[in-house]
Order: sequence, then structure tokens, then C-alpha cells
Amino acid sequence: MHNSISEKLLQQFHYFTNLIHRGRQQQSFGAHEINLGRGQGHLLGVLITNDGLTQKELSTQLRIRPTSLGELVSKLEQSNYVERRVNENDKRVSNVYITEEGRKIVNEIMKERQVVVNNMFISLSEDEKQQLLALMGKLITTMEENMDDNDNEEYENNKDQRIDRGNDSI
Repeated sequence: MHNSISEKLLQQFHYFTNLIHRGRQQQSFGAHEINLGRGQGHLLGVLITNDGLTQKELSTQLRIRPTSLGELVSKLEQSNYVERRVNENDKRVSNVYITEEGRKIVNEIMKERQVVVNNMFISLSEDEKQQLLALMGKLITTMEENMDDNDNEEYENNKDQRIDRGNDSI
């Protein structure tokens, strides 16, 4: 195996993401364990800021198939974290709303997430965090530019979902 610096960086990225996933699995949120899958957490996060979206809108924002979204919504409904309501203007459409229980869970998760994020980057100074943000932004931009046109078109259609790449600090 060729051990170029780029290969070593890729290995470190891979190991870092594995550590993040392992840490997430070991987390205990508050007094009880919250069993939410990653997609479920993302769905709740979207609803916190955009409550009442249609399933089609949610599917587009989360970049998942409508059938997969339906499964996510059903699981969250069973846990009483979301509810579907028939759209008043079009009875064929359902809007998804976060419940009070769902809001409590999201708030609990966000508090714990802040602790995890703070601990993850505790060894970096503010300047180093800014440098890392800028470098990650460059890498992400390069990878996006190298993706095929279908992926780029879908990405461009979801510009509001882009993450902060820190390009303004370069």
C-alpha cells in the first residue's frame, strides 16, 4: 500500500469519522437513552426550524426517497415525536409537525451535542478551528466539483442546506 500524505490523511479522516460514530453510540442523553437513528434526528432538526412541511418537501430537504421518508415519519409517529396532518388546501397531501414530546427530545439532544462538540475540539485553539474550517471547506468544494453532474444538480437545488465551509476566513 502506498503511504503518501494524501493516503494518510484519508486514513485519519476515516478513523476520525469512526470515532465520532462510536462516541455517538456510547452517548447517554440525560436520564434516559434516546434511540433515534441519524435520519430521524435530521428529520426532527428540520422540523424544529420548518414545522409543517409536506412529506415531499421533507424528502427533498433531507435528500432521501419518499418511501424512506415515509418509514422515518412512521417511526417518529410511533414514538409520538411527530404527527401527520392532512393539508387543508390539498387533501391528498400530508404535512408533518413536530410534537411537544419531539421538541423536548430535540432540546435534550442539542444540549448533549454541544457538550460532545466542545469536547471534540477542546485541543484546538480558536485559530486552529478557523484553519480547519477553511481547509475542510476547500476539500468539500473540490470533492463537489469532481462529482458527476446529477449529484451536482441535486446539490445546487438544495443550496439552503449547504454547510458553512468557512470560506470567508481564508
